[in-house]
Amino acid sequence: METYNSSKVSHIDFNAIQTLVHQGKAVISSEDSALIEWAIKLIMEGRTATLYLKPTVFEAIRRWYWTPERIKLVGLKPISVEKAAQIKSDFSIDIDGYANNIDCPRCGHPYSTYEFIQQGFEEHGEEFVRAAFSFKRAAILAINPVQDTICRNCRLHILNTVEDGARIGNSYYYDYRCVEGNGYGCCR
Repeated sequence: METYNSSKVSHIDFNAIQTLVHQGKAVISSEDSALIEWAIKLIMEGRTATLYLKPTVFEAIRRWYWTPERIKLVGLKPISVEKAAQIKSDFSIDIDGYANNIDCPRCGHPYSTYEFIQQGFEEHGEEFVRAAFSFKRAAILAINPVQDTICRNCRLHILNTVEDGARIGNSYYYDYRCVEGNGYGCCR
């Protein structure tokens, strides 16, 4: 457990911590390598968690998880300049990074970053999504996220397929860089 020297910590919002704990959440402070080890264990066991991490810890987990083989397996590709410009124009969100595209098996409409943000606005609210993409000194890691991927055209719930124990096929994966010093990614 990390200890804090009050002369080195400018402010800890204990009210925010208390509110989160009251909502059934946990606030964990630990040494970086222990957090990395814990996150990897959750990924390997198929457990679900969302971690809010400092960028260096996020980056260490990201480098371990997104191997060239896994990137190829799930079809992760850089977000195009055109798609990033469309997201900036339509949502005022600066984004860079990687995502895969999946096509709706019914109508063929693609699902990727743009559609992910649209669905996030609908399900979580615009304020929540904007806050998630605007962290400045923190990163969000969704471990084995449970998310319905819903076609933006025909509203079909696109099912995740499983092959050889790994979720591939119709699963949506992302690894975003939003603002300098942060990230937003998933590991399944």
